[in-house]
Amino acid sequence: MTKKPAPEKHLLRQLSRADYVTALAIACAVNAFALLWNGRTELAISLAFVSMFLDYVDGMVARKYGGSPYGAVLDSLYDVMGWVLFPALVINIQTGWAWWSMVVTTVYCVFGLLRLSRFTVAGYVETDGRYYRGMPVLFSKYALLVALLLGAKLSVIWLIIMIPLMVSSRLVRKPHPFLAQLELAYAAVFLWLAIR
Repeated sequence: MTKKPAPEKHLLRQLSRADYVTALAIACAVNAFALLWNGRTELAISLAFVSMFLDYVDGMVARKYGGSPYGAVLDSLYDVMGWVLFPALVINIQTGWAWWSMVVTTVYCVFGLLRLSRFTVAGYVETDGRYYRGMPVLFSKYALLVALLLGAKLSVIWLIIMIPLMVSSRLVRKPHPFLAQLELAYAAVFLWLAIR
């Protein structure tokens, strides 16, 4: 007779505090996609910047309180949604789905996923500080800023610059936390643009 395995804790009890912050970031990103779909671009970008800030906060919470085995997976799912797919979709909408924009954003998405895969496998490079190998996808936030403030064509140029840098072996220092905190200021700017 086979023995029944011991009951496992409920999934929600296995999650860490950081996982709940990541889940909130994912919820914000999902709603940003929905707002974008309904033509509320400025409000969608505002919510996307809130989700990007939460992606920064989840790391702080994980360092302070610890994480769970689910944390890296949830964080990777957010990275794909928030840092890769959302900016690509905004830029394509802003360019009217121009063929050249679709080509660039498709290549950006593929290279962004390669970049995230490498980080999942290798992590940070530790020297005198924490470094990424290749440009991290979080720099796509500047494509969002440029898309609505200066024009989508400039955003496409920014993505063209990012594509080879993301898969390069160049070391890029982890940005100062102040730059992540600016995401709330960006969110406020786009919220103001949405309601004015």
